[in-house]
Amino acid sequence: MSTEQTQPAGPSTTAPLGVRVLIVEDNPHIIEMYSYVLKKLAANEFKGTTPLEVHFAADGHAAMAMLIESSFQLVMTDLYMPVMDGFQLLEKMRATPALSQIPVVAISAGGLDARDKAMKLGVNVFLKKPVRFAEVMDTVKQLLRLK
Repeated sequence: MSTEQTQPAGPSTTAPLGVRVLIVEDNPHIIEMYSYVLKKLAANEFKGTTPLEVHFAADGHAAMAMLIESSFQLVMTDLYMPVMDGFQLLEKMRATPALSQIPVVAISAGGLDARDKAMKLGVNVFLKKPVRFAEVMDTVKQLLRLK
């Protein structure tokens, strides 16, 4: 599996403003679920008026490279991944002025220790796996200020 895949989540338009979301996850089944949620969001909330792009990284190292190259409005990350985990990614994002204000959702099967550590590192929202579709949708809407 490539560390970067780009897939538009909504109708393709040439509007200059859009929403770019980076999913940092090493499990392809979970990537599929998050992509589906974002496609539904684009169809239901944006109604084709705002392009929504979904990008993928399999680990924090690949995610940092993408974050430095392009702008994103939201990062959804697992905490436990190979190469660079989500904790290290959060730490680097919050220490990098250009990335420090990007909202981050951590979605993990980790327990209270993982949640507490992620919150201390500056995650905006922590969701415990397995997550429900509606929970992910509501969180993304809230962080993108669609609610």
